[in-house]
Amino acid sequence: MVALAVHDDRSWFITQRWQQFEGEARANLLRIIAVATFYLIHLWNYYGGQGKLANVDVLQLGAAGEVDRRFHVMVTLLALAWILLAAAILLSLRSSFFPTWLPMLSTLGDVLFLTSVLGISTGPRSPLVVAYFLVVVLAGLRFDLRLVRVATVASMLGYVCLLGLAKWPELFWLDPTIERMVPRYQEFMFVAALGLTGIFLGQIVRRVRKMAEDYVRRATIADRVAT
Repeated sequence: MVALAVHDDRSWFITQRWQQFEGEARANLLRIIAVATFYLIHLWNYYGGQGKLANVDVLQLGAAGEVDRRFHVMVTLLALAWILLAAAILLSLRSSFFPTWLPMLSTLGDVLFLTSVLGISTGPRSPLVVAYFLVVVLAGLRFDLRLVRVATVASMLGYVCLLGLAKWPELFWLDPTIERMVPRYQEFMFVAALGLTGIFLGQIVRRVRKMAEDYVRRATIADRVAT
């Protein structure tokens, strides 16, 4: 039984590493798609009152100039840096360089860039806060329970930082005239939802490992019976 348990642990480790590698590649592709999608929506909002887009009201955009040029430039620079991170990860994977800390780095990078973008906008009032859930879900693609926990805690801390920016904007050289505060119950609901999402994903990862161990155990027993 001890030998079988050791065999299960080693088999799970090897399987997990392969799945982490493939999961990191998929997560990186989805990262690029997500950043591009949100940035295109931002561009539509920025140029919403100009030219031909002025008559398109599908997204209920604001008037021209409502999103100032300074904000647009900062968002563009952050989006570019985010894409460069994804490009570096893609290059690393293409070179078969996949250290154990790479998924952790990419996940923390996602939280950092997302919090930065939200911090210069309307903070917790921005609809983009839902992207924190995407960060947690992307962590689940690597089938690493520790990574899911880190992504969950980091996302929760990122949201708490946004609450601090909303309450004391002057301390961070932000425009105090922009409304960033949300009701207290909404803050608790959002943090609780993030935490529960991480717990649910953690349970999925646990069940996947249990399923893999059961399969290996049954296959081993079947081989012994056959011989």
